Amino acid sequence: MTLAEFFATRYPPDTAYDWDNVGLQIGTLNKPITGVLIALDVTDAVIDEALEANANVIVSHHPLIFQPLKALSTDAHKGKLIERLFKHDIAVYVAHTNYDVGDAGMNDVLAEKLNLKNTTIIDMVDETRGIGRIGTVDAMPLDDAIGYIKSKLGLSHARLISATRDVTIRSIGLSGGSGSDSMAEAKRQGADLYLTGDVTYHRAHDALALGLPVLDIGHATEKHFAEALAAELIDAGIDAPVQASAIDPDPFEIV
Repeated sequence: MTLAEFFATRYPPDTAYDWDNVGLQIGTLNKPITGVLIALDVTDAVIDEALEANANVIVSHHPLIFQPLKALSTDAHKGKLIERLFKHDIAVYVAHTNYDVGDAGMNDVLAEKLNLKNTTIIDMVDETRGIGRIGTVDAMPLDDAIGYIKSKLGLSHARLISATRDVTIRSIGLSGGSGSDSMAEAKRQGADLYLTGDVTYHRAHDALALGLPVLDIGHATEKHFAEALAAELIDAGIDAPVQASAIDPDPFEIV
């Protein structure tokens, strides 16, 4: 199976949100593929990693090209990245919201890491796909749940939004990336705790008003998708070495 065939059948590009930009963004897949590197973002460090691994395809979750480019100057950072990719014949394929809504996609990866049981979709986008997951866990106090989540997701820190710590957690909702839009629906479906990233000040106040404890686990937590997608590609029989990026994509440092 080719890389294009895999995504066409498992995570079709036409299932991405209308505002998104997915699929082949740089180069071509019509060439002998020497290796595939799976990464959350395309950065200089990830390109270095691809070169070291002799990988001439990067599969990125976040689009390298999102807004239309008005110019492609190699004096600018993005232009320099694209220049490097073309110089070294590295193609970039993006699987973003089509992966987020897919069965076994981003939110299923995170739910599995947390061992959530009886999972269902929070926000349906069609009859079978949707954003976010909600599932059950053995009952535990909120502080214990926070420790459990940090351990399972390999987090050094998280931001809690809750009017009280005196809460028992039996049901956890989650949405990888920036998923605060689904907070109210998660609450309606019975979530005792909601996990997502990029929670803004005003959204945090919305969570308090809902009475829903929210744990901002950061956008970079989506990095767990890389190993899961790499395993899927290998199982599908992609005829090239496949590996997950070892680069930590989190740009933040707690000081």
